[in-house]
Amino acid sequence: MNKALVCLLGSNLDDRLTFRLFQILGLAASAAIPLFIVTTLAIGRYPSEVQYSTTLLFGLVAVFCLRPSMRDAKGRRTPWDLAFNAVLIAGSLYTWAYFIDQYDDIAYLREGLPNRADLICYAVGTIVVIFGSHRAEGWLLTVVVLAAVAYLLFGHLMPGILEHRPFRLGRVLEISYSYKGVFGVALGSVCDIVLIFVVLGTALRVTGAGELFNDLALMLTRGKRSGPAQCAIFASAMFGSINGSAPANVASTGVLTIPLMKRAGFSGSFAGGVEATASCVGQIMPPVMGVGAFIMSDITGIPYVEIMLAAIIPSLLYLFSLSATVSFEAGRLKLEPMAEDSPRWDRTRISRAGLLLFGFGTLLTMLFSGYPPTYSGMVATGVLLAAAMILPDTRLGILDWVRLIVDSGRDGLSVLLSCAAIGIVIAAITSTGFGVSLNQEITALGRHYLLAALGLAGLCSIVLGMGLPTAASYLMVIFVAGPAIMDLGVSTLGAHLFVFYFAVLSAITPPVALAVFAAAAIAKENPITLAMKALRLALVGFVLPIAWVYHPEILIGTKGTGFIDALRYVPFLLVGIVGLSASHIGFLFRPIGFVSRVFLLAGAAAILIPNRLFIAAGTAMIVCIIAAIFWTCRRNAN
Repeated sequence: MNKALVCLLGSNLDDRLTFRLFQILGLAASAAIPLFIVTTLAIGRYPSEVQYSTTLLFGLVAVFCLRPSMRDAKGRRTPWDLAFNAVLIAGSLYTWAYFIDQYDDIAYLREGLPNRADLICYAVGTIVVIFGSHRAEGWLLTVVVLAAVAYLLFGHLMPGILEHRPFRLGRVLEISYSYKGVFGVALGSVCDIVLIFVVLGTALRVTGAGELFNDLALMLTRGKRSGPAQCAIFASAMFGSINGSAPANVASTGVLTIPLMKRAGFSGSFAGGVEATASCVGQIMPPVMGVGAFIMSDITGIPYVEIMLAAIIPSLLYLFSLSATVSFEAGRLKLEPMAEDSPRWDRTRISRAGLLLFGFGTLLTMLFSGYPPTYSGMVATGVLLAAAMILPDTRLGILDWVRLIVDSGRDGLSVLLSCAAIGIVIAAITSTGFGVSLNQEITALGRHYLLAALGLAGLCSIVLGMGLPTAASYLMVIFVAGPAIMDLGVSTLGAHLFVFYFAVLSAITPPVALAVFAAAAIAKENPITLAMKALRLALVGFVLPIAWVYHPEILIGTKGTGFIDALRYVPFLLVGIVGLSASHIGFLFRPIGFVSRVFLLAGAAAILIPNRLFIAAGTAMIVCIIAAIFWTCRRNAN
């Protein structure tokens, strides 16, 4: 009995030691990601096959070590899980070593004619990438990638536009694990651009500078009856621009803003809907746009400055629509300003403000001076950390530096591995010709019904982007719907922003609305009810991409438009947004009836029509209703 007990304890000790070693290896691999990226940027990057495959290797090892797949009844990792992950790590190391060693011969001698060893490498590499993306993003992405592989294999048996020429298994494996697939544009954009801005975002969090966003939002909205909801909007807009993930944004800022809104008197579903919707704003808000602008610049060749200028007005219009809606809701509920004190400026907050000024000032100065986004992001991160070490209230200790390096890698695992897997989906779309066929269908529809074609393209963007990080969603969808939108006469930048907006909004679109589920967990509300609130709040966001197709002057710099052209139309849009928000909430100085709400909605719709007469009529209708209600309320008050 005693011998059995000793053996059992010894076994448990060995298991715990193995678990601990796996965890240390995972943390080390996570730390290796930012160290490798920063080092190669500073002293010179390796050829793409080495740069991308090495970064991917670190990501795979980290996710297999840190995110278990099998747990026992008590939630602990099982020995089977360790064994399975060890096999996956071995497969990752094998494919990395073989791919780097044989890449030159494959590229120059065996492309299209792989030998048996090549096919084994491709098969093992594809499998470990799919498993890695599953650990990072869950079943939805896994199903999408497996469907893409199945389509490559069996699409020749499908009807209509889905049919394509047959592919052998070897060809499918070669397409999947090559520069067309895993190592294609999606993974390249992450390794070349996204990861350095993940490091910048982590630096803002570790130094405490990111917390200033919440403090500033509370200061700016203090004393207003819609203040807590306005705080959620502005905090999420500022934080989300760096964060780049709507669900992560909800988890970061929602724990403060959702309870604050509920205490102020907003319903739980409305509070969660505001936070989920506002968390999408940061990703479309310059200067960083959740690194979307930099990826867009890398793909299109359009300078970052032009993308930022074009995105300014739509993002501000979206922000204004949310602000107006929550203001009307606070009036409808007859809320009073909260008596709670807002944060005060002290030495710590002044130091954090200095970090933001140094970091963002450096970033924008270098970007406007023409430096590459990746180099600008690295220098801005260095300046921010140097300033943090100078200021006593933000100085980092040794453990803070370790946390910065490790968290930078862990924060990037999701987008790194999901984009590697999305490369397989992109390869399936381009290699089979499905993207071309779908583009032709959308273009043909657009020749007769432009609005219907735009709606179909937007729907494709939302459906294909559900459950994915924004960067991965945008990169996948742009190859499907982007060319069709450009064929309809939309500028290259306008088409890319069109897809990007709908990819962002897929985070709040049922059935897979990740930002909504995150907000529902905090608000303790039904996700479906909350999703309906979020969709109504984000209505302007869904309309804006269609609006700039008919009114390209909204996007400054596209098709020769400038600030003056935008200013000629934007005031009418602001009136339309006020009318739409009031119609949605049913409040404008006082509760308004059904007829007034219908006329406000009709006026807002008329302003979108590309005809001066309709624009003038819609504006006049809304202004007259606003004036009539205002004077009625004033007369009754007197």
